[in-house]
Amino acid sequence: MNRLSIVHLTTQAPSRLAEDLLLFGHKVFEALAVSEVLHLQEHEDIDVVLISAEVKRAVEKEQLLRGMILRLQPNATQAQVEWTLSLLFPDSGSALQ
Repeated sequence: MNRLSIVHLTTQAPSRLAEDLLLFGHKVFEALAVSEVLHLQEHEDIDVVLISAEVKRAVEKEQLLRGMILRLQPNATQAQVEWTLSLLFPDSGSALQ
């Protein structure tokens, strides 16, 4: 299994989503600011950035970042996020069966 390296841009850390993604075997970083995401992108091999729905001015912040970025809907569940990630990264697999 190739675990994904994920940055979760959120307004509150720790977040339930990050904890759940960790359980699925992914490496998850949480960031409260775009500058933290950029720092992580420079120093880590990041596969995807998840932007929580509660993040203000998400579109503008998304434009400052690079790589694959997913903006989450307000009612997005961990299962939906994991399903989307499995479609985007079919070789990543899951730690759970």
